[in-house]
Amino acid sequence: MSGIFEQLLGMVGTGNELASISNAIGGDQSATQRGIAAALPLLLGGLANNAQSPQGASALFGALDKHDGSVLGDLAGLLGGAAGGGGGGGGLADGAKILGHIFGGRNDNVASAVSQKSGLDMATVMRLLPILAPIVMGFIGKMRNENSLDQNAVSQHLAQEKSTVAESEPALGGLLGMLDADGDGNVMEEIGGLLGGDTGGLGSILGQVLGGGK
Repeated sequence: MSGIFEQLLGMVGTGNELASISNAIGGDQSATQRGIAAALPLLLGGLANNAQSPQGASALFGALDKHDGSVLGDLAGLLGGAAGGGGGGGGLADGAKILGHIFGGRNDNVASAVSQKSGLDMATVMRLLPILAPIVMGFIGKMRNENSLDQNAVSQHLAQEKSTVAESEPALGGLLGMLDADGDGNVMEEIGGLLGGDTGGLGSILGQVLGGGK
């Protein structure tokens, strides 16, 4: 089975879904695709970081009660508040809260990384991230429900996803480690090499989306 990242990228990084997200945030489709490819592993890795502790795993598992995957079939509803930078949509407000839980005060650093790798400006990336956050949560919630996963199993799936990303892209793994560190927020040095290598596997997929081995 494809990993969570690959399934999500296939779901929102191509076709009509990509076009809808691009239109909603006001970004070029190619740049939006690169932004999605850069942001999804960071969101998944951040969730894995949070789920490492029993308290964090419990909080995430409880939050999934509100994320059953229905958002995956209602992308238009989620995007309703995104066009023109509007933040009034319930899904996007929820997305902003999710980002706060995942990254704490480091949203700007993460957005800057995505901006550098995608070519989207910071304002556009800051519209993209709250769209992706509830999609990621909805996917994990649906996975939990369909497979009757308990708290430990959800945490293990996320940890495996983070491990796969780290093995395929060491620079990205280093960034994910810093997002779990004590918080000076200085992640840009590690981000400089983000997804730059042609390492095969997940790295190859990311490299193709982001323009190949640079």
